[in-house]
Amino acid sequence: MSGGRVKPGDAPRRDGTDVLPRRAISVEKSSPGVGSHHRARLAYVDRLRVAAAAAVVMVHVSSVGWTAAAPASADWQAANIYGSVSRWCVPIFFMISGVLFLAPNREDSPRKIWNHYILRLFVMYLAWSFAYTLADAVAEHNWSPAYLLQHLWNGYYHLWYLPAMAGVYALIPLLQRIVSVPALTRYALILTGVASILVPTTAMIPILGSHSTDLVDRVAPFLLAGFPFYFILGHFLHESDKELPRWVRPASYVGAILGVVVTIAGTSALSVSKGEGVGSFYGYLTLGVVLTSVGVFLIFRDLGGEAITSPRLATISRWTLPIYLMHPAFIRLLSEFDVSPGLLPTAIGIPLIWVGVLLLCALISAVLVRIPIVNSWLI
Repeated sequence: MSGGRVKPGDAPRRDGTDVLPRRAISVEKSSPGVGSHHRARLAYVDRLRVAAAAAVVMVHVSSVGWTAAAPASADWQAANIYGSVSRWCVPIFFMISGVLFLAPNREDSPRKIWNHYILRLFVMYLAWSFAYTLADAVAEHNWSPAYLLQHLWNGYYHLWYLPAMAGVYALIPLLQRIVSVPALTRYALILTGVASILVPTTAMIPILGSHSTDLVDRVAPFLLAGFPFYFILGHFLHESDKELPRWVRPASYVGAILGVVVTIAGTSALSVSKGEGVGSFYGYLTLGVVLTSVGVFLIFRDLGGEAITSPRLATISRWTLPIYLMHPAFIRLLSEFDVSPGLLPTAIGIPLIWVGVLLLCALISAVLVRIPIVNSWLI
């Protein structure tokens, strides 16, 4: 995997395969009968973060096998399965951020959002893009200014999430006011769901897809379209947990299974018919991935309850951001030494490489999080 070469399974960037785990952020919870607040970390949020970080690595390890074999082969189908069952990772990270940033009574001024969160994302993007650009230049033996500047601007394939998250962060002061009114929260979910999910899903249907896309282009409700939907959805599912009708949970679990099946079968059928890998069903804003993401979120929510994060879980959760930022480098490094899922049957090779990359990244992350400045601005 070289920088600038985005594999079919990884594209398109805005709704494709990559994600940035957020740093652990405390959740404010009101003490019963008390006007003040105390900070507590909910275990299920950190568990979701860790699980999603592992799923991101699986997405990119499986993409190596996804592009290395013909769609009709057993190896390709195995890679498709591993990739499809991991697609919930990006939506989950957005939903986690929604739980945290849209917590009741939390208010962040535009100045704070830009000076603290967006500035940090900007610095992080430049630093890691520079590092991957330098690695590409060494690997490709190309030091021309045009090549370097283009790669620095584009970023490595997984860094797309940093500017995408910055765009959602810019809306946080608005979103916080929207979710302060339950009726507006539900309205926003419906409005953004139609613009963000219905259109990408129907776009895959001949004839109908072009008309639905044209309609949205004419109306242009783009302010909250896209990933802000997941911000609001995460907040809604977290805050309305005990108010949801009883049928919602079993329906969401069934929906999660159906979502995975649709993603696997749809990707397989479309790719086999085209004779090459087609990742349309992999989009993070397609209906199958949305259903899976909601089911996964509620499963972790149910299992975790109101339990508080343990020190060990908090430590592991802190590793998720550097794991995300580093793991493509290790996948590429292994491929340079011809260590790829193809060495063994893909069904076995993908999980073995996945475990190896996770362990390497975790070991280095445990060190990086202890380095001043690095742990504040780069990871």
